[in-house]
Amino acid sequence: MQQTQILAHGIEGALAQRLQELAQAQRCRLRETNQFAACRNLLQSSPPSVFVLRLGRDIERELALLEQVHACLPGTAIIVLGEADNPVLAGLVWELGATFALFPPMPVEVITDLIVSILTKSKP
Repeated sequence: MQQTQILAHGIEGALAQRLQELAQAQRCRLRETNQFAACRNLLQSSPPSVFVLRLGRDIERELALLEQVHACLPGTAIIVLGEADNPVLAGLVWELGATFALFPPMPVEVITDLIVSILTKSKP
């Protein structure tokens, strides 16, 4: 049986630390990357239960990645984090397949509760 996995793209700082602590507490693997090619390879080699994508560095490529993950891995929950309150972008990420879209003013801290809920529901 494959270990439960969280894959995070573009996550840094305090949020990365929070995800690391969550992964340890949930006894799952956290894989982090900031490179698109590495992210695609990780997605194909061992699909995660949860994919966390932070928008902001290269929106066009990030949205394309979101769309690909949704199309190729329909069983993977996708959480997208936006950096600014942008209803149009939030709507677009929903259309492209995000399971959850967290944009300000929603606090990014709710991500840990979301991931725990997703992982709990995905356990047999």
